[in-house]
Amino acid sequence: MNEKALARETNRREMLRLSGMGVLGAAAVNALAPGKAHAAAEAKIVYASWIHGHSMQIEYPDRIASQRRAGFSYDVEGKPGTSNWFHFAVPTPVIINDVRLRIDAVMLRFTTASVDAFVRDVHVYDGEKRIAIHDGINLSGENGFVKLLVPDRPEVRWGLGISIGVGFGVEMMDHHMQFISAGCDFTLREPEEYEE
Repeated sequence: MNEKALARETNRREMLRLSGMGVLGAAAVNALAPGKAHAAAEAKIVYASWIHGHSMQIEYPDRIASQRRAGFSYDVEGKPGTSNWFHFAVPTPVIINDVRLRIDAVMLRFTTASVDAFVRDVHVYDGEKRIAIHDGINLSGENGFVKLLVPDRPEVRWGLGISIGVGFGVEMMDHHMQFISAGCDFTLREPEEYEE
């Protein structure tokens, strides 16, 4: 999934939310957008859960030049020429009112100080099972809201983990990253209900 596709999805959803157009606005946008590409994004969200950035865990602390937890984020400076994995354990409702939830998408909020510090990959886990892989997304700069769909909307069983593969280049650039939060949208609907 490329950055333009992510931005287009975010802008459409944000526009509808801010305009208050709700279902009528969504119908108008759907008439203008390709059915299959947009249908997956419109699952009715029954629960959303987020975790703050300062709860993030770093897999390889020896590859970090500096780090600082603050009330508003977790700031990390990577050592040049290294890669790392940052992990978020998202509070996960499994069953609500005797109904097992499905994972629709994960979301991230972060910034990087330059193009030489970037989010390379995002993997999503339910317990020990990897349920989504978004490799090679290579995002840098301001990322106020990045949404990544989880294919087939699997039922959630054991607890959601978001693992973020990051890279730090060797250029004479700033290698800081600031992670603000990570989250997940949950739905009750099976993927077949949205296919045309």
